[in-house]
Amino acid sequence: MKRGLFCIARITAFSLALLFAGLISNAQTLQGKYTLVKDSDGKSPKNQAVISLTFAPGTFKLKAAMPGQTVEDNGTYKITGNNITIIFKEMEQGKQTGPFSNVDGTLTLPFKMLSNEKGTSTWQKEGTLPAAATVVTGTVPQIIAQTLADAKSKAKYYEQVDKNAAITAKKLKGNMAQAYYINAMVCYFKNLRPDALYGYAKAAQLQPTNGLFLNNLALLLMDNSKYGDAIALLKEVTRTFPNLASPFGNLAIAYYKTNDMVRADSANRVARRIDPQNGLYCYTEGKIKEKKGKKEGAQKSFEEAWDLGYAGEGREGARGKNASVAKSPTPVKSSKPNSNKPKTNKPQTKEEKLAQWEGHYEAEVASARSGETAADANTKFGDGLGSTNINLQTLACAKEFSMDISRMGNISGTGNVLYVYQGGTAAPAMGVIPAPVAGTMGGFTSNLKDGFQIRDWSFSGTIDEDGNVEIHGMPSGELDLLNVGKWQKIKTWSPLPPDGPGAAMKGPFHMKMKMDEKGVPFITVNQYLALNDKLIRRVHYQAFIVRTDGDITPKCDGPQAPEPAKCAATESIKTKVTFSPNDVVSIEASNTFTKGPNGVQSQQEMGVNVTGSLEIGPVGAGVEFHPSDNSYELSVGVGVDTEDLLKGSPISFGEKLDLIYDSKCGWGVKASAGLKNKFSSTSYSVEGVIFFNKGL
Repeated sequence: MKRGLFCIARITAFSLALLFAGLISNAQTLQGKYTLVKDSDGKSPKNQAVISLTFAPGTFKLKAAMPGQTVEDNGTYKITGNNITIIFKEMEQGKQTGPFSNVDGTLTLPFKMLSNEKGTSTWQKEGTLPAAATVVTGTVPQIIAQTLADAKSKAKYYEQVDKNAAITAKKLKGNMAQAYYINAMVCYFKNLRPDALYGYAKAAQLQPTNGLFLNNLALLLMDNSKYGDAIALLKEVTRTFPNLASPFGNLAIAYYKTNDMVRADSANRVARRIDPQNGLYCYTEGKIKEKKGKKEGAQKSFEEAWDLGYAGEGREGARGKNASVAKSPTPVKSSKPNSNKPKTNKPQTKEEKLAQWEGHYEAEVASARSGETAADANTKFGDGLGSTNINLQTLACAKEFSMDISRMGNISGTGNVLYVYQGGTAAPAMGVIPAPVAGTMGGFTSNLKDGFQIRDWSFSGTIDEDGNVEIHGMPSGELDLLNVGKWQKIKTWSPLPPDGPGAAMKGPFHMKMKMDEKGVPFITVNQYLALNDKLIRRVHYQAFIVRTDGDITPKCDGPQAPEPAKCAATESIKTKVTFSPNDVVSIEASNTFTKGPNGVQSQQEMGVNVTGSLEIGPVGAGVEFHPSDNSYELSVGVGVDTEDLLKGSPISFGEKLDLIYDSKCGWGVKASAGLKNKFSSTSYSVEGVIFFNKGL
């Protein structure tokens, strides 16, 4: 008996050991792509940002993508029981060890991804949903109440939403529900999503039968991956308002997100039947077919959506549409003729004329530049030694540009724009004053953070049968400008030409599409816009946008420094007579003998110079500014003036040796000697200069 029990015990222990080993074996690896949902402190990736980890046995790859920027890394991991050790190769997270879990596609890792603080991060496996996503809270009133409570706990400005709604309601004859809805819309467009959710929930709570309020509340619930509650609300809306297409379209997307393709297809068919000209529902139909593995049918739906003006997240409808377009990145020279061009003399219909513009477009250049020349860039304020010459150059140019035109003439496009805003001064008085002191006396400098900044750009528009293009949409966000030592925000501006200065610079923007001799459409712009502004006189707009299947990187060169004044010679001797009516301005008649490549030359000059000096005993510093060519001369040297020795004499004699810097010729040495009559304010001098910038 004991032997039998012993055998049973051995078998049981052996089976448990195998089972335990199998569990460990199954937990040793992670497979597939996981997307970051949030960190344990509630922080989640910014809008349009996607952070993912793709696991293979023992290794992983990280990709953090957002518009205009992508960061990638890789590393290794090891699982021991319920603990994981994960090592990033480059990321500051470095090596992390701790407990993890992976339940129904929801992966919890022992570190925060969005900061270096201690905590955890939650990731969701591609193609799966967290269990909470499909849970239905209860009835429609219960869903609204629970959503309101959740939103209130996360919203930062819900009290302000309440106050604003009370104020807005007075203008709406006391309609608080509509007032909350309006303020929720404002929060939504300001990207305050928890506050927007709070406002929509309040509006729906006050008017629970309003289809618009429930529909938009469902959309935000879908943004928060609460598809179960969103489906419950949308089913109520479609039951109450069976003739509205939008709730059926949104219901189809909610079912699509929960992998219920049968119900998604059914709801989308109703939306298409109610609104057959809406390209969104054609696109949803294509995504459903794609999920079912019907690739050809999906592509047909995508192209139909494209023709109706809806490009979709991947521009799938554009594929196969540009067979008649060149494959070369320089399409103007090598494109095939436009196959849409009529082959007979029969007059074209409006639809046929619109169809000739259909296709994908790239830009070789799209820019707006000011301060191209010294005359445009420089502005002088004040007179004499206190004058200031401000040099300002600005640039907005497309670093990336992608535009699509549908058969119906609808335009959609994306890109990013590089901005430069460079300002500086040349002030005679500042040449002999320490920089910190100069700054307190009005020294001007301005520049964008990091020297330049790039902003994302999305736009839309239309083109008519005659090629008249209208574009709407400005680059997103604001720019960070350091202006005279203080940071400030400034608005972006468009690289496309506006109709005029002022408010018109926000768009819409109008251009003309033309056709080259080979039937390839293109847009060309080369024009100036006068702003009548003291600092920015005019802006030069340039663009060349052409239809192509190739990838074109737009040209985008930053502001070029103005060409420096040329040095007349490396050696010179100058004799001059100077009349100085005051301590700042001197009227000078001189004869300069220069040694240059063509031998010794003599040149007579008369000019008005602005001068300033600072002397401490025998050591002196001076600055001479020449308004005629915006050049200047700084000097530091040691000299003796006999005025200090010959007290009371009207005549003084001076000798001086200077190390000088001339903005035209560079560094050099100047020796001078002269006589000065203080009664007549006249001086006579001889200067000899040798510049040694060439060999330096």
